[in-house]
Amino acid sequence: MDSQNGEMPSDIDFHLHPELDPKARELPGTEKAISYRAALTEALINADPRGHREMIEELQRSDLPMHTLAIQLFSPVAAQLGRLWCNDETDFIQVAVASTRLGMIVNHLSQNRSQAIRDRQKVRRVLLARTQGALHTIGVSIVASCFRDMGWDVDGGADLELDDSLYLRLSNSSYSLLGISVGRVDEVDQCAAAIRRVQSSRSTSTMKIAVGGPAVMKNPRAFGSIGADMVARSALEVMHLADRMA
Repeated sequence: MDSQNGEMPSDIDFHLHPELDPKARELPGTEKAISYRAALTEALINADPRGHREMIEELQRSDLPMHTLAIQLFSPVAAQLGRLWCNDETDFIQVAVASTRLGMIVNHLSQNRSQAIRDRQKVRRVLLARTQGALHTIGVSIVASCFRDMGWDVDGGADLELDDSLYLRLSNSSYSLLGISVGRVDEVDQCAAAIRRVQSSRSTSTMKIAVGGPAVMKNPRAFGSIGADMVARSALEVMHLADRMA
């Protein structure tokens, strides 16, 4: 902590260490989830696929809440994979395989728990979509699993782009929140146009809109004035928004 004003130092990377956020530390099973980070990273980049399968079984047995796993394990491990790539500590093939494996783990655990989620009363619905440049969609899967575990009804996902199919879903169903993952900073104008179109419709004018994704992590200021209700730099910030809306 900063001894002058009690704030966290500005150089702390909350993508790698979300547990340093006071709100994140309150998540049930935080320490246990953190203890899996090294083993999960190794299982993802190891050429032997057995570690990947064993990790799925171990996380299934742990019975940790999906939103804890999403914030304290999956998100920081995904950030670590990106750091290894940027620092030339691993090659493209390893990162691609690791990202695919991580997506499989997230989807497997989320699907296995989907029945319990379906049994809950659906009081909040979120529609998730992405820009065309958002090619690395593991973040969308992580956010989706987090919302499901918090009792939200999740629609859309990595396959839904900002095109006519998005507006068709919005016209046919009611949602409390639209989440957009933006892949590139140069897509800010496309994202702003989509937000204006959504907000101009009487049926969706009161729906909240959040933008996130790689481009927002890289340059959040570029998205500060495009009309979104929230510019989320991490899955943790999305969770905070979901908490407030619930």
